[in-house]
Amino acid sequence: MATTLLLLTLLTATTGIFGSPVKPVPKELLDIILEWAPLIWLHPEEVFFPSSVEFHFENVEVRAADETVTQASPDRWSVLTGPETSSMHLNSVPDLDCADCLLDWFAGQNVSEVTVPTYVFIKDYHDACGTVDVAYRSFYPYNFGKDVCVGVPVGDVCEGYMQSFGNHVGDWEHFSIRIRNERVVECYIAVHSFGAWYSWNETTNNFQFTHGEDSRIDVIDVTYPETVEVVDGRHAEVFSANGSHGLWSEAGTHEYVHFPIHLKDQTDRGYAWRTWDSLEIVEYDPDVIYEGKLHYLGYRGRWGNQKRGCEVEVVSGECILVGGPGYWPQGPGDFPEGGCSA
Repeated sequence: MATTLLLLTLLTATTGIFGSPVKPVPKELLDIILEWAPLIWLHPEEVFFPSSVEFHFENVEVRAADETVTQASPDRWSVLTGPETSSMHLNSVPDLDCADCLLDWFAGQNVSEVTVPTYVFIKDYHDACGTVDVAYRSFYPYNFGKDVCVGVPVGDVCEGYMQSFGNHVGDWEHFSIRIRNERVVECYIAVHSFGAWYSWNETTNNFQFTHGEDSRIDVIDVTYPETVEVVDGRHAEVFSANGSHGLWSEAGTHEYVHFPIHLKDQTDRGYAWRTWDSLEIVEYDPDVIYEGKLHYLGYRGRWGNQKRGCEVEVVSGECILVGGPGYWPQGPGDFPEGGCSA
C-alpha cells in the first residue's frame, strides 16, 4: 500500500503553467479515494476491455474535421492541446474499412492479465463542511452498441436483418462519490447518457437509491436498482454492461428503452476489475495547462472516429458508428455546485 500511495502522490504533484503548481492530494483524502474505489465487474462474455490512455494513443492519430492528419503519433506527453483541438478527433490507425468494422486493438487490455489504470479527478470546494467530489473514470478503446432489427420485428424474429448501431471508438465511463468532512455521503453511477444518485447509509452499510435521471433522451425509461452494495470494506460493487460499458449496481438485464425498439444492458460477474490497484489522481483545474504525464488533459477533441453509416438513422435513432466521446476526461460534475448548500 505504501508504494501505491507514493506513486499516486508523484502523479498529482505535476506542475502546471500560469505559475501555479498542481497541488499534491493530502494523504487523508488519498486514503478515502483508495478505500472507496469501485470494484467493477466486467461481463464474462466481454471482448472490448478497458485500457490505459497510453494504449489508445499508440493506435490513433489526430485528425481535423475534414480528416486531414494533424498529428501522426500522439502520446499523453505530446498530443496537441488547447481550444483549437476542440474540432479535432482521434482516429483509428488503420482507418476503418466500414462503419461496423473492427480492429484487433479494440479489444483493449484484459484486466485479468494487465493492470489497467483508472483516472481519478477531484474537485475540492474548500468550504466549511469539507466537500470534495471524486470521479473515477475508466477508458475503453471501443464501445459496441446495440443490435437493432432493420426491417419488421415479428415476435423475437427480425424480418429483415440485424445491424449494430451506436458503436464508437473511444469510451469514457465513470462512478463518482461526494465526501463531506472526510466521510462519503453519496455516489453517482453513470449508465450511458443518464444515471442515478444513491445516499450512503451507515446502518445498512450500503448506498440507497434517492433519484435517477432519464430526461437527457426522451425515450429513456429506467428502473434503477435500489442499492449499491460494498465489498472488501468500502468498495462499491458496480457492473459494466457487456460491450457498451454503462454501469449498474446489480447483475442482470436492464432495459432502458422500451419503444419503438428495446434497448437492454446485460451485466454479470465475470472479470473483477479492482480499480484501487492502479489509480492516477489529480485535482483537476480546467484553467491549468498541464505538463508531463498529465499533458493530455489539455486535449479538447473527441476520442474516436467521426460518425459513419447513418443511412438508416431514422429507423435506429443512431448511426452505425457514432462520433467518439467528446472532451473527456474532465473534473467531477455529477453533484450540485455550491458545497455546503447543495
